Amino acid sequence: MKIGISFSLFIAIGITGCGQQQAAPVTEVNKEKTGEHQERDEPKERSMHGDHKHHHPFSNPAQQAKKWNNQERDKWQHPEEIVAALALRPGATVAEIGAGTGYMVAPLSNAVGRDGIVIPLDSSAEMIEYLIERSAELGPAKVLPKKVHAHDPELQPATVDAVLTLDTWHHVDSREAYAKKVYEALKPDGRFVVVDYNVDAEVGPPQSMRLAPERVVKQLEAAGFRVEVVKESMPRHYLVVGFKD
Repeated sequence: MKIGISFSLFIAIGITGCGQQQAAPVTEVNKEKTGEHQERDEPKERSMHGDHKHHHPFSNPAQQAKKWNNQERDKWQHPEEIVAALALRPGATVAEIGAGTGYMVAPLSNAVGRDGIVIPLDSSAEMIEYLIERSAELGPAKVLPKKVHAHDPELQPATVDAVLTLDTWHHVDSREAYAKKVYEALKPDGRFVVVDYNVDAEVGPPQSMRLAPERVVKQLEAAGFRVEVVKESMPRHYLVVGFKD
């Protein structure tokens, strides 16, 4: 999910933003990772994290990747279930909002194969530069990292088959408007997969920032999606799929 502070921060609180970092107790997150959270979905021309007063060493993504891309994370993040929810086929184009140091990029790349395209999106120039430098290591697909504004995925209409956001959605301002932009970017029968922390998870972002899956469902429905909360086995997360029928 930064103009001054990155989408990758979405994943950094737990960040995705909670998921790209090794998980920390909520009390620690409150103290070191976040500040106050605004519940209103008001349009604001600012970083997705600008009001949370995050402080992260985004100038050193390689160091952050040691935590965020650690394979131990697979035991609770279950990337294979996330990829399955996207229903990717060989040759597909998939975008990830708040890609950070690329925890999910290789699994997405493997799913779409040599003829496919993966578009990691982040508002941190440092994260995007890091992914560009590593593109050849991230699987068989064409990997096209792209720096974007925090309020807009900047995808052309009807150009992607699927979009993922992992541990990022709770950081997005004006979520209904943002979801509408994702809807427009998807091809017919495309999917938008939102993975975020359970409200009662023992680790993750502060309670005030968490979104119940029912709330995410309403936000995606308002943008035009048909929505399902998909059964999964992740111990800390829920998974919501928006379908563009």
